[in-house]
Amino acid sequence: MSIAPYVVALLFWLSAFWRLSSALWGDHRRRALWGMVIAFAAVWTLKTPLVDYGMDHSGINDLSSIVKHVIAIGGIYSLLSYVLAMYGSQDEASGERYVRVSRIASKVALKAALVTIACLILLFAFTIDRGKPTEHFVTGHAGEIGMTVYMSLVYLYMSGAAAVAAYQWGSAVRRTTNRLMRVALGMMCTSMGLAVLYALIRTAYVFYVTVATPTDQIADLQESITEPLQTALFPLLLLGLTVPASRALVDHVRALTALARLHPLWRDLAVAFPGPIMLKPTRSKLGATADRLHDIFRLDQSANDRLARYVTEIRDAIAELQYYAPADLLDQAQQYARDHAAREATDTDIAAVAEAYWIRTALALKARSTSPAPTQADFSSASGGNFDSEVPWLQQVSTHYRTAGGAAAELSSAPQPAAS
Repeated sequence: MSIAPYVVALLFWLSAFWRLSSALWGDHRRRALWGMVIAFAAVWTLKTPLVDYGMDHSGINDLSSIVKHVIAIGGIYSLLSYVLAMYGSQDEASGERYVRVSRIASKVALKAALVTIACLILLFAFTIDRGKPTEHFVTGHAGEIGMTVYMSLVYLYMSGAAAVAAYQWGSAVRRTTNRLMRVALGMMCTSMGLAVLYALIRTAYVFYVTVATPTDQIADLQESITEPLQTALFPLLLLGLTVPASRALVDHVRALTALARLHPLWRDLAVAFPGPIMLKPTRSKLGATADRLHDIFRLDQSANDRLARYVTEIRDAIAELQYYAPADLLDQAQQYARDHAAREATDTDIAAVAEAYWIRTALALKARSTSPAPTQADFSSASGGNFDSEVPWLQQVSTHYRTAGGAAAELSSAPQPAAS
């Protein structure tokens, strides 16, 4: 019993799990790609001997074939939708050839898929003799015109969609300067080329068995050619798609890491100033660790969106905190940071420590205050002011914030002038 279907099915299910965030938070392109992965994971699961045997002994002969083909058409359409969306089907202004091809193909792709599926179901139900079970669908129905039309439709849609995808990815290879992306696009283009070749060989075999009785040698020959093609093209496609997905995974991990580092700072500010906080910190009976994990890994918002929200809400809360801080607290925090800085500390390190001291001290003073001052205390951050610089800067501040308790106790206990 061949283990290849099990291996390929497992690869697709792992990829589907990996890309689950695309279905939850991605745009229509990523959702289409995830749909393709799920469809072909199902197809390859149906191709495994155990599942195939169970389907074909369900009381409906050749059931696994029609189910596999319908799901495969849906998966091919999802892949084609992803490719067309990636390469300009919505760009009405561009006159590039690959954009024109995308626009034309996008107008007919869905209609062609629906018509093909409808025709397959009708042909399967009314034109194919399913009086007895068959080991191989094509060979088992050799000589039947219904089977010939049925499989021709399957391979026609497959080869047409694969040819469009191959053209778009091949065209993208010439336009891409990034070496890694060129390799990935080349792998995807090659996989679609193999798909076209597979469809052409299988179509030729379908017509052959329609007009002649296939011998075991011919049947074994085409199987020995087409099965390796089919087994190779899908992992090659997945591997090519893994490169941009790996980038997304790296970004996702970085976002989660930043969220974990910012959480203590964000949570304390969010508790002190709940007004500007869109999603409040979790406060359950499960304990601080469980609440922290829920805030960081919650599923109702993507990690990147949560990170952007954390940064914005931290700055909004700090603006509110300025009404509770003494006017010269920033100067005191900066002086305290300089006085207690390590010898190797840079000016940037000292600025981050001072900001952490200011926040921790101002929060302690706010907890004692009953009302805000009429004006804000002076406060300025050494960050670059844009999101790309704010994230690493606030992570540095948050790191020092966790150990700023002693400094905050000293600064908050010192005599403070009223905020002006």
